[in-house]
Amino acid sequence: MAVLEFDDELSRVVEAFNTSAGAVARRAAILQALAGKPGERILDVGSGPGHQVFELSAVVGRDGHVAGVDLAESAVAIARRRCADLGNVTFHVGEATKLPFDDGSLDRVMSSQVFEYLDDVPGAITEMLRVLKPGGRVLIHDTDWGALLWHSSDPDRMKKVMRAWDAHLTDPHLPQSLGTKLVSAGFTDIAVEPFVQLETDYDPASASGILMEFIEGYVQTEGISAEAAEAWSADLKVLGLSSDYFFSSNEYIFTGAKP
Repeated sequence: MAVLEFDDELSRVVEAFNTSAGAVARRAAILQALAGKPGERILDVGSGPGHQVFELSAVVGRDGHVAGVDLAESAVAIARRRCADLGNVTFHVGEATKLPFDDGSLDRVMSSQVFEYLDDVPGAITEMLRVLKPGGRVLIHDTDWGALLWHSSDPDRMKKVMRAWDAHLTDPHLPQSLGTKLVSAGFTDIAVEPFVQLETDYDPASASGILMEFIEGYVQTEGISAEAAEAWSADLKVLGLSSDYFFSSNEYIFTGAKP
């Protein structure tokens, strides 16, 4: 498996993706489901370049605090620059299984599109439970990549490319077992709601357009030839020109409470 490194190229892709209409709508859905309040202490696990933390800072206000934790030092550096003018925000380099916070010190803990990459999901969920106050809320958002639909004129090639893409994930189907894992860790009142990214026009600046660019490069590290990868993306772009473009990604937002 080719491990994703948060280098300059990945940083560029993430920055572009996070400004797409789909990513903006996703963050809005997460904000609504998290239901943060003024004065609260909130943590984003795997905060990346800090877009969600930036938006949460306005929710908690001057009397609250939002922290971000990410394993990639380069991502934390970008996030700190993005939120440099915010007095209620901090970022930390750290692991999801070793959060740098005291027991029962946070009101809400969230994570978006991170747990599907973790080797120890139960350990990370247990850490979330530890740092939350009694009655505190958890939110985990992830994608089931088996529920992704992407119309192609060559279905067999699409299957091969998506199978190679799955190699960058520890669990491409995490949402199917995430509810059980949250209950096993001790969370209660588990709820889940879907978030669907649907695009029927090709736009290089859209979520699927940016994802397409990234997948084309990544799968070449997983046995797909450059010729086949380029043909895959070229086919999708042609379908976009002929109004036959269809992309749908099924994502899920889980919430729960610490007793």
